[in-house]
Amino acid sequence: MKIICTPLTLEAMNLLDINDCPDSLLESVTLTDDEYEQFLESGALEAINNTLGKMIDDYEDEAIDNIDELNKSLAILKDHLTLGNSLTMKKLINLNTLAIKNRTGLFFYF
Repeated sequence: MKIICTPLTLEAMNLLDINDCPDSLLESVTLTDDEYEQFLESGALEAINNTLGKMIDDYEDEAIDNIDELNKSLAILKDHLTLGNSLTMKKLINLNTLAIKNRTGLFFYF
């Protein structure tokens, strides 16, 4: 299961760090196998990893948790949006936008 979430508040982000954040304080997206494949094939994941120096993959949990990196990841997601992957990418774009708005982060649990 591939989960990407954003805490809704700074307090929720601190609770997530200690694995004590209630689901009600998180917005999350669970990617199906097909959606994950679209994300991979779009090149956005590789671009995020390369641009931000992250290791988002099947065996690592990772976070994008500062405003500069969140803005860069949003731009990358938008750049890789196509007609074929639009439903998946729009979910991720919306989650990234919410993280920026709340000044929290994106947390990847793959």
